[in-house]
Amino acid sequence: MSEQIIVGVDGSRGALAAALWAADDAARRGCDLQIVYVEEPLVYGGRAYERSADDPARKQGERLLQEAAARAAESRSDVHVSTELLYGDTTEILRAQAGEAAAIVVGSRGLGGFAGLLLGSVGLGLAGHVMGPVVVVRGAPTMVQGEIVAGLNPDDAVHPAIDYAFEEAQARGARLRVVHAWDLPSSRLGAGFGLDPDIIAQAQQAHVHGVLEPWLKRHPGVAVSESVYRGNPIAALCEASARADLVVVGSRGRGVIRSAVLGSVSHGVLHYATCPVAVVRPRVRAD
Repeated sequence: MSEQIIVGVDGSRGALAAALWAADDAARRGCDLQIVYVEEPLVYGGRAYERSADDPARKQGERLLQEAAARAAESRSDVHVSTELLYGDTTEILRAQAGEAAAIVVGSRGLGGFAGLLLGSVGLGLAGHVMGPVVVVRGAPTMVQGEIVAGLNPDDAVHPAIDYAFEEAQARGARLRVVHAWDLPSSRLGAGFGLDPDIIAQAQQAHVHGVLEPWLKRHPGVAVSESVYRGNPIAALCEASARADLVVVGSRGRGVIRSAVLGSVSHGVLHYATCPVAVVRPRVRAD
């Protein structure tokens, strides 16, 4: 059985864009596509009750699934599409679905359970919490740029975002632009140490290239550029997103918001990038 890419839909325009993006990605990667609609239960007196078979909300969910599946199949007839109507809390259900999925895909804004995706509970409850890629698709599909952008912190021990970015670039026949942003210590900490920004920039460039060497050898057909900036990584990645089909970032929560699992860089890119964003956490594999 092929791996599945799972996309959540709710009838919104953003969810349809996510379904079409997921269908394209499934075709490129040789995956099946599963379209999921989550119906939250009726709650009376603090208890949750599953809706009856003839409940209008259930029928609406089934209709939305059929419509999304038809559009996905129309756009990519070479992809096996299945649908599933599930019941429960949207975030919890999609987290559970993510376990064996190649990726989870959602729209950036939606209706019902997906409302406030970038600012509210569902998006933040998936990106940074789900193992593997979570892709947030903003807006309708646009012109293909032929470039994937990936953020890199060369000091991280593992780089699942780089794995995914190379896979996406290879599947698409796209260029890969790896972005690393650095800065000097604050003036209070760095004063008197004679730090030369040009020397640091050269060292950072060499460090980035050294980290990428294993991927460059494994993916010789992917054209890679390495962009090393002095400045804010969120600004660098969002600026690059204007010329990209996808921005890929990792999630370790090491940024300014130390208590956030998602991390400040991933959080900022999700809010301000102008193309789809993939947030990739490492998968924990059982021995």
